[in-house]
Amino acid sequence: MIVSSMADLVVDLAALRHNYRQLRGLCAPGVKFMAVVKADAYGHGLLPAAKALVSEGADYLGVGSLEEGLALRQAGLELPVLLLLGILPEEAAPAVAAGLEAALFRLDVAQALAAAAASQGKTAGVHLKVDTGMGRLGLVPEEVLPFLEGLRSYPQLKVLGLTSHLAVADQEDKSYTLRQLEQFEGLLRAARDRGWELPLSHIANSAALWELKEAHFDLVRPGIMLYGSPASPERRPPVDLKPVMSFTTRVLQVKRLPPGSSISYGCTYTTADWCRLAVLPVGYANGYNRLLSGRGEVLIHSLRAPIRGRVCMNLTMVEVSHLPHVKEGDPVVLLGGGDSARLTADELAAWAGTISYEIYLALGNANPRRYVGA
Repeated sequence: MIVSSMADLVVDLAALRHNYRQLRGLCAPGVKFMAVVKADAYGHGLLPAAKALVSEGADYLGVGSLEEGLALRQAGLELPVLLLLGILPEEAAPAVAAGLEAALFRLDVAQALAAAAASQGKTAGVHLKVDTGMGRLGLVPEEVLPFLEGLRSYPQLKVLGLTSHLAVADQEDKSYTLRQLEQFEGLLRAARDRGWELPLSHIANSAALWELKEAHFDLVRPGIMLYGSPASPERRPPVDLKPVMSFTTRVLQVKRLPPGSSISYGCTYTTADWCRLAVLPVGYANGYNRLLSGRGEVLIHSLRAPIRGRVCMNLTMVEVSHLPHVKEGDPVVLLGGGDSARLTADELAAWAGTISYEIYLALGNANPRRYVGA
């Protein structure tokens, strides 16, 4: 990745550690904490984020892929790591060798893990993935107990718990979520009645950690709230979250356009009067969403300036007619800000018709990250 002096993406590890402490305080007594750092820690950087969270006392790390799990091991992190997407059969040997735990929902993967563990003289930890209503990965409820009983044939596998995922825990109406919890708890009870200990069963994401103590079970696994965004942008969480990512640039050019001037590709915006325009050296190549065209705003001198015309690959234009003191070289905030004025990822997401997760991932993946607060 080529470093540009025209844009600055900052990840505040002190804010990340602060958010961890806030969320840990919401846990029921005795509950373990899995910090979710999948997808390169939501664009914040897998290794720096994981190391910061482990330094604060995280019990587990949750990643998406084998590659992410191996990267954590190569960096010297030895705590339990769960591969949330599971693995393919051909990935069993390296997963077992690295002591990584996997979500399990396929018999061929169970067989591959057992064979790899037997050949290496090890035990493979697995978390049985159950679909309680997400309609995504996992065994449907009627498959769970027969699948578990089939695993008795593989003594090399240690089934650590059941796991499932909540579809709408961030919504105020909790009726669907409570049905999912009832389904999960019933399966867990039935499995334990058959002699399965399942000491690390888990279903709670950020929203459930916040609002549903009954969903905490043995372990919680928050993601988005670690990075400073609420689980639901419509409601404030009961803890003080600090934004972890910020993105800034500088004014590249200031110009004055007469009435009737069109701005950017497609001529989607035409000035009705004299317009003072600031040209910014960022665009969708920097992960700054093109859907912010004509909708988004930036901060200059803590005041908002609206985007005019389409966001380009490397450039974005904002109107500063109401900000006569803006000059070339002035700092511009695209995400973040101070106490007096701030642009949140949820606000950018609302303008772009998406969610804060995508904002973080796009910016974090497209720009060199600079870390502070280490």
